[in-house]
Amino acid sequence: MNKARGAKVQRLKTFYHDMKRIFFALTLLALWLPAWQPVKAADVSVDFFYNNLSGGNWIEVADYGYGWQPDVAVNDPNWRPYADGYWAYTDDGWTWVSYEDFGWATYHYGRWANLADYGWLWFPGSDLDWGPAWVSWRTGGDYVGWAPLPPRGPGVVYSGGPIGARVDIEFDIGPAYYNFIDARFIGEPVLRDRIFAPSQNVTYIDQTVNVTNITVQNNVVYNYGPDYNTLSARSSRPIQRLKLERQANVDLSAAAKSGGITKVQGDKLVVAAPNKINKPVQAIAPPRVKTKVAQPKIEKGWTGVANAAQLKQKIQTENPKNIPPPTGAAAAGRAPGGISPTVPPAGITSPAPTAPVAGPERGKRPGRPGAMGTPPASPAGISSPTAPTAPFERGRGKGRPAGTPPTAGASPTATGGPATSPAPFERGKGKGRPGERPQPGMSGAPIASP
Repeated sequence: MNKARGAKVQRLKTFYHDMKRIFFALTLLALWLPAWQPVKAADVSVDFFYNNLSGGNWIEVADYGYGWQPDVAVNDPNWRPYADGYWAYTDDGWTWVSYEDFGWATYHYGRWANLADYGWLWFPGSDLDWGPAWVSWRTGGDYVGWAPLPPRGPGVVYSGGPIGARVDIEFDIGPAYYNFIDARFIGEPVLRDRIFAPSQNVTYIDQTVNVTNITVQNNVVYNYGPDYNTLSARSSRPIQRLKLERQANVDLSAAAKSGGITKVQGDKLVVAAPNKINKPVQAIAPPRVKTKVAQPKIEKGWTGVANAAQLKQKIQTENPKNIPPPTGAAAAGRAPGGISPTVPPAGITSPAPTAPVAGPERGKRPGRPGAMGTPPASPAGISSPTAPTAPFERGRGKGRPAGTPPTAGASPTATGGPATSPAPFERGKGKGRPGERPQPGMSGAPIASP
């Protein structure tokens, strides 16, 4: 009897012990569950960037707030925003597809500024919309160029209104901010090797006009600018056309860590990023700040420009409807301004035919897949290509392509006979092994439009 009673007591003790363990585990689970909840688009504010951007440092800049500087901008003094990637045309207009790990954030939100003694910094702001790209556009003659938009001023990143062709004046964007290329190469899958040396940008500013056209409709940002049909006819490759597909129910933190915020899948650009970054109730600081800049000096891109006043007057009075005609330099076998031309890649002859951008069907909002909106057309003014100057060769940074792209042509050779190209504007060598070409967020090489 005592034995049976003892066994029963022991079973009860074991039961109570197990129940205590289960209750303790459930309590811990209840405490941990909030931390495990996936970050959804509706819950995102500026601290999402603080927690998910890697490969760089945050810097506190007086009057401008917190700016993020990628390591490659420090390691490679010639690094520039909007260079390691390519342009695709989507439902929202010209869209930058970056090869850089941080591109999902820095080329679709916020603004870039060149800080004296520090270099390029990205400022997310506190109330920002996702955009296909935040750039100023210039085109004309044989060239097309784009520049990262800087903050409008201290403490002001974006006011939510349209941005038009006077952006160079309103934002005081100088020549050094621009990336210019021969218009023939706008459809190439790797643009960094086609960018001219910035020292020649005054020439290209003088031969182009600003055609920026960023608009907002129904909380969707559209980046129009150079006329798609005109550039498509000029491009030696079809400009990639992608349908924008938004994914709302996505764990953004997991997507950011895996490089899945923005990715190309076939003929789609899949975007998990939220349309808008919520404004926090109170100012939020990054968990780690590398340094503070008490008296910042923002480089506007005018340093070393001779006759800057004259060039500013030209920009002030230019008309986006009057796009300068081609120079005819390529047909004459010379580059403008005495610049020695390089030779285009072998196999480039005439651009492949591409379907023109049709206007949206009546009743459909521009921006929906299947109803590609037509940007305000720029007058045709680009026809015959010019020979490019020495390409602006970029260092091989982390996440950047190196070597020949999967769909690129053969190595540059002379057309009609051997020739030696002048030495390119070689960039410093950033992190990364020569020859590797990781493409964060990319599921394949850029595809051609039908």
